[in-house]
Parts: sequence; C-alpha cells; structure tokens
Amino acid sequence: RHTEMMAVAQRRARRHGWDLAVCVTDLPLRDGRQPIVADMSGERRVVVVSLPAFGVMSWRRRVRNVVAQLIADMYGIAASPGDEHRGRRLPVLSRRFRRVEPEQEGVDVRMLASRGKTRLLMGMVRDNRPWRLVLGMTGPLVGAFAFSAFYLINTTVWELAASMGPLRLLGTVLGSIGIMVVWLIVYHHLWEPTREARTHDQAVLFNASTVLTLLVGVGCMFVFLYAANLVIAGVVLTPGVLGQYVGTDPGITDYAAVTLLITAAGTVAGAIGSGFESEDSVRSAAFSYRERERRQAMHDESESDDAREGGEL
Repeated sequence: RHTEMMAVAQRRARRHGWDLAVCVTDLPLRDGRQPIVADMSGERRVVVVSLPAFGVMSWRRRVRNVVAQLIADMYGIAASPGDEHRGRRLPVLSRRFRRVEPEQEGVDVRMLASRGKTRLLMGMVRDNRPWRLVLGMTGPLVGAFAFSAFYLINTTVWELAASMGPLRLLGTVLGSIGIMVVWLIVYHHLWEPTREARTHDQAVLFNASTVLTLLVGVGCMFVFLYAANLVIAGVVLTPGVLGQYVGTDPGITDYAAVTLLITAAGTVAGAIGSGFESEDSVRSAAFSYRERERRQAMHDESESDDAREGGEL
C-alpha cells in the first residue's frame, strides 16, 4: 500500500510542480514483523512516513528528524557536519530507528523502528485519540451521572466505602473500568476475528489497540466523572450527616473513598447506557477515521472470503 501512496504522491507533485513530496499517513506499515517508520524513493522524489511507528513520546520531533534524514539521503547531503558518507543515521535517531536498503522495487531507503510491536501499538492508540471517548459517547456518560446521583444519597454505599480498604477500593475501580471496556467490545462487536491465518497478526494488532484505546478512554471518563462527583459530594454530603455512617469525623480521605465507590458503581451502570449508542457512533468515538476504514475493509474482505468458501461448498 505504501508504494501505491508513493505513486499518488508522485502524481500530485508533478501536477503542482513540486521538487519532492512527503506523504504522512496513520496507516501502520510493516516489513515482516518490524514496523516501517518511513520509505524513500529517490527516483520518484517521494517520502512516505507512517505515524504509528513513532510511538507516543516526542513523535513530532522524531517525524521532523526522519524526514530531514531521508531528504538528505535523497539529495546526497551529509546527515551531520563532518559526515562524508551519505545515508548515516542522525544521532537523535540512532537507538530508536534503523536505516536499511530493502530489496523492494521503488524503495531506496527504509527506516525501521526498534521495539517492534510495542512502539507500533502505542502509536496506533495515540492516533485513535482515546480521550475523545469522554464526549464522543453521551449514553454511557449520562447513565453514569444518573446512577452516581442515586448512589450519592445511598447510605449503604457510604458504609461500604468506609469499611473497604485501599486495595479493595482499587480493585473495585479497576473492575468497573474493565466491565465497561468488555461491554463496549462485546455489545458493539469491536473484536476482530483472528481465524484467518493470513490476517491473524493484523487482527491481533487491531484487537490490542482496541483494548488499550478503550482502557485509556474509559479511564479518562472515570477521572472526569470522579472529579464531578467529588465536587458534588463536597457540596451535598455535610460532615454531620456523613459522619453518622462512616463512624468518624469525616475528612478528605472519607469523601474520596465514598466518591470512588460511587463513581465505580456509576461506571458499571453507565455500561448499560452504551446500549443506546449505535455501533457506528461507538466506532467513531473510539477510532480515528482511517482506523475505521481499515477495519471495515478487513471486515468486508473476511465476509467476501466466507461467501466464496460457501459458494465452493
């Protein structure tokens, strides 16, 4: 696919009279099992850069450095002062990326990422912008708020929170986030089948990015809901009333514990609210546009293969 992008970029450069073209995509590219950071074609005067391979930290700076390196390679310019040999790696990239000359027609220089799938996976999650999930799905958020308001005035919840230790509270919080993530994946069919051997690695990568994207997104939703509930609890729950049930003169830790349990319970209940969201709206909130396109293409290809196999039988 990246060679196809090179052809498109070449046509665009010729149409506009550009000296060269740099094509930046969020499509994850791989050479075997190694993520491709960028490809360069000197004949076409085109550079293709794949954003997911840059990971999460300082990726904008790394993109600029890789593009500068490949343009230097394209024009035969030294990568750094005193470097007489074309194609050396920039110092800042020495540990993160590796420059190779692949045996592939139309590609002169290729940058590969270290740490393989981990960096690629983190980059895919970043491209999905999981924090958008907070406002992208109103159903779960409204449901969580509504149930939180109910639990806020439930004295049994106060007593439970006061009797639970920090580890038990932490387990409850993690469990509520996990339940929401599993519910979203199962109810809205976000899990990609891995039965096809030729697409197995791709499906595993997509599923891993789905889980991590939803974990981060639901985690952001939990923090937002917790902050709102903590403010409301501080206004509504007076120390005199709360103290009758927690058994002590309530302090900030008591309010924090009660609010944690309220938010965890509201998050579980909010999973029910996600049932009112359409599958398309959940995918729009959880994935980037290109990611949705890729998943739809893979789904259509899988259905086409199933139909073909059924016809042969």
